[in-house]
Amino acid sequence: MAQEHAGRWSRRSPWSLPHRRCPDEPGFVLPLALLAGLVLSASSLSLLGLALASHQAQASEHRRRQADDGLRDLAQLLAQGLVGHRPEDLNPASLGPDQLDLALPAGWQLGGLQWQPSEPSDLGLVTLQVTLKGRGGEQRQGLVHFDRSLPDGLIRALHQEGA
Repeated sequence: MAQEHAGRWSRRSPWSLPHRRCPDEPGFVLPLALLAGLVLSASSLSLLGLALASHQAQASEHRRRQADDGLRDLAQLLAQGLVGHRPEDLNPASLGPDQLDLALPAGWQLGGLQWQPSEPSDLGLVTLQVTLKGRGGEQRQGLVHFDRSLPDGLIRALHQEGA
C-alpha cells in the first residue's frame, strides 16, 4: 500500500509543469483561433474608428460649405434690398423669415449684421459683417463688400472681387 501511495505521489500533476501540446493533440487550434480572433477584432475596431473620424471630418466640412453658401446667398439677398439705399438704412427686421429661409441653408439662421468702418483708401467700398448661427452653437462670420457712389453714399451693387 505504501508503494501504491508512493506511486500516486510520484506522478506529476498536469498543473505542476508547463505542458506543451503538439499539433497532433486535440485543442491545439483553439488558442491560435482565439489569438487570430483578437487580432482581427482589434484591427476592425481601428478601421471603424478611422472611418468614423473621416465621416466626422466630412460632415464638418459639409456644414462649413453650407454656411459659406448661405453667406453668399444672403449677400445676394441683401444686395437686392440695399441697392439705391444708404448702408444705415439696412434694417434686419425688414428681412422677412421667408426670404431668410430661401437664402440660408437648413439649420442656419441670421445671427447679426454689423457695418464695418470704411477704409480711408477706398471710400467707394463699404463692408458688412454677417454672422450666421447654426445648430449646436456653431457660428460663421463673413464679410460682404458693397460698392457705393461717393457723392451721395448710396450702395450701387454687391462688390465683385477682381472686377
